[in-house]
Amino acid sequence: MAKSLSPNSGLIGIAYLPHGTLLLDPNREDLPDGVKSLHSSCMKISEKIAELDPDLIILLTPHGINLHQAINIYQPGVLMSAASGNAEWNNQWNDYSVDVSLDGEICQDLYLYLKQRLPRVEGMLAFAGLSVPLRWGEVVPLYFALHKLALNTEGNNSIVKHISIQSRPKVIIIAQPMKGTTNEAQETYIKEQRSFLVEFGRLIRSWCNKSSQRILLVISGDQAHTHAWSTQLPTIYQPHPSCFSKFPKSGTEYSKLFDEFIHNWITGKYRKSKNELFSLDEELLLNQAGNIEKFALSCGYVGSLTMQGVMENDLIQNRIDDSSKPIDPSSYWLLTNFISSCPTYYRMMAALYIRNFEQ
Repeated sequence: MAKSLSPNSGLIGIAYLPHGTLLLDPNREDLPDGVKSLHSSCMKISEKIAELDPDLIILLTPHGINLHQAINIYQPGVLMSAASGNAEWNNQWNDYSVDVSLDGEICQDLYLYLKQRLPRVEGMLAFAGLSVPLRWGEVVPLYFALHKLALNTEGNNSIVKHISIQSRPKVIIIAQPMKGTTNEAQETYIKEQRSFLVEFGRLIRSWCNKSSQRILLVISGDQAHTHAWSTQLPTIYQPHPSCFSKFPKSGTEYSKLFDEFIHNWITGKYRKSKNELFSLDEELLLNQAGNIEKFALSCGYVGSLTMQGVMENDLIQNRIDDSSKPIDPSSYWLLTNFISSCPTYYRMMAALYIRNFEQ
């Protein structure tokens, strides 16, 4: 990949963040095991994002205002537009909210760039361009991505429930494609989805490389949703009763295997070489994980496919076990934070890659 115009501009970081609402409040008394560690890791990522000080955040979400088999970009070309909403789920967490400014001008540039190079790219105009409603798939990752930045802006060191960013960073939100309305359409699209979203990622990267902005890419997504779960869990952490057939209490044989593939893909742990540098393994993601995703049911898989294209062939240094070791000058990205935990029927994962500015 070509470098951006300035050593300090272009794509400076990639955060892969979960959107489970149960992560928002670590002080709830009924939290399943693993939630507090996930919350803490997301807050540490928030601190590093604040240090990166991005001008622009591009958020990719699988649960937004999605189109079937097409990418949906929010409000391109609309000046002075905002996006806001809360994280309500099962009538809980509606006191956690996010209010951000969308960058209509830069969004328009990205929209036209993608539209000219990729099929099935659409732009959305919501409510005459005045505002866009957000839900948990956007609010939770934005809450963590912006939390420390918001505290710095307000001169506050306490955890807050409402995040409001009205200046910088501005935000671009892109809803990733759904698979279709019929079984036939979904089966056909699954075959196209992988190469389509990898190419989408390549184009995101090439557009970022031309930008003078400091850009953070945030990927919203969770992993396999078919893990075993207990009726002893409070109801708000169980699948909705209407989904019991999709998410059986006993789980499926594919959930752990899928998550193992994703864990190895994102951290490079599958490599037996002692070389600390790795690249994201396309075959592992597209074929091994991809061939069982329809059984594992991961909403984050679309974001992973896009990330594969964004980081294609880049060398990554895994520093999550020892951040004090020397930075390898050959690396383009530093994997600084990672956690994976399964507190309920779906697994959540958080990771942060920071560009190696010492290249």
